[in-house]
Amino acid sequence: MEKESSIFSKEEEVLKSAETLLKQNEVDQENFLSEYKTLLKHYKKLLRQTKTVTRVSDNQQRKLNRILERLGRYVSFQLFKKITHEKGKLEIKTQRKKLTVFFSDLQDFTYTSAHMEGEALSEFLNSYLEIMTQIVIKWGGTLDKYMGDAIMVFIGDPEFTTDEDHALRCVSMAIEMRENMRDLQKKWYELGYQEPLHCRMGIATGYCTVGNFGSSERMDYTIIGTPVNLASRLETAAEKDEIYISHETWGYVKDKIICEPPKELHLKGFHQKILSHKVISLRKEGEDNIFAMNDEEKGVNVKIDFSKIPKEDIELIIERLGNELKSENPNPAETVSE
Repeated sequence: MEKESSIFSKEEEVLKSAETLLKQNEVDQENFLSEYKTLLKHYKKLLRQTKTVTRVSDNQQRKLNRILERLGRYVSFQLFKKITHEKGKLEIKTQRKKLTVFFSDLQDFTYTSAHMEGEALSEFLNSYLEIMTQIVIKWGGTLDKYMGDAIMVFIGDPEFTTDEDHALRCVSMAIEMRENMRDLQKKWYELGYQEPLHCRMGIATGYCTVGNFGSSERMDYTIIGTPVNLASRLETAAEKDEIYISHETWGYVKDKIICEPPKELHLKGFHQKILSHKVISLRKEGEDNIFAMNDEEKGVNVKIDFSKIPKEDIELIIERLGNELKSENPNPAETVSE
């Protein structure tokens, strides 16, 4: 009510003055007094109608806000912003654009979920997706869809900056997701899950077709194209907690991201071998000349700073290491046969 009084304060003042004037009998002309009373009556009626319209409008606005809030949970943040803030006619055209595409899933989740009750599975999965989604929003990614435990994201539409920026934000997003997975693994272990789940991720950059796909009844804002398939296959090829990026993505981020030396992969759906890079970490200042290799499965963790050690010294270290291994096991064949 206080809000309504502030809105119609002027009208209330006019009514109050008019009623006071009548009580004081300051009007002597009978016809004028009659018309004045009629005008006052109509004005009161108009004011009541105006208040009613305002209340209805406020209720409709609150209802619309609730609908928009619910809608925002089913479309990407960028698309929601475009729909609700676009001036004039909204039109999402289907077009070809260079995008950076991201896929991730939880390794062996199908087996784990088969041994979980529905409510526990829902709580488990939603807690994981909640954290990952907040990271996607932080780095400005467009969340395309969830597919069970899998997440598909692309960067570059509807908000375009530069190809370099898209690739770097996407890889940085993946690294942050991997770091958060370590905390989740500890949490899941404490909740009683014997085998902590691990994520795997794939990223590719290239030209995609982005826009509306579907029927007159239902449309999806999504992307199709070779980079989508490539990112998905790179994710499948990755082992636990690994991030594979395509060679084109690497070309955009190589100055900011430390990767292992490239290797060729045989990926389903691709006839030729695909050159890919395993992401190690963000490159810190002073790490421009660093070679890194990390393979937890095989117990390999190598990091060489070429700015501090010459090539000749590295060759001597490798040669010395080889001699030490030979001295410990002079005849490996005989050892194996025993």
